[in-house]
Amino acid sequence: MGNRTITNEQQYLLETLYKETMPALMAYARRFVSEDVARDMVQDIFLKVWQSRRSLLNISDIHTQQAYLLRSVHNACCDWVKHQIAVSNHVDETLYLLKLEELEDQQERGFELLEERIKKVRKISGTLPERCREIFLMHYRQGKKSAEIARFFGISKKTVEVQLYKALQILRKTLR
Repeated sequence: MGNRTITNEQQYLLETLYKETMPALMAYARRFVSEDVARDMVQDIFLKVWQSRRSLLNISDIHTQQAYLLRSVHNACCDWVKHQIAVSNHVDETLYLLKLEELEDQQERGFELLEERIKKVRKISGTLPERCREIFLMHYRQGKKSAEIARFFGISKKTVEVQLYKALQILRKTLR
């Protein structure tokens, strides 16, 4: 086993990923399990990411990271429901089987929609003005902060923020 120390950058990336995805992951899990179970599941998933140190944090595409986390929550929900079926009485078993069926249907629809949305964002980002696209990709794919991007291009942080805003406006308008 190599060095398992997490770098400051990895810690920052993990904290940011947690803050940005926790509400959506919780909302998804809450469709199938109680709030307490959902919170434990999501926290366990992030604990595993923390313990593995490099796997998810070395993926620079935020959409891939989010898809991985969503898949992990989905799988945890499936496992929990299956466990409940195994330990429940017959009346509860029917309810859990319905939840499991909904999870399986949701998985197919949800991941298809997510993949479609990612493709659309990539296609739209390809049509952005060159500098706007470069700034957008550095921020959202590489996780660079506005100040880092500003230094890289030799422009002001405010200009970077304006370009990011412009890109997001174009994406939102086009995705609607």
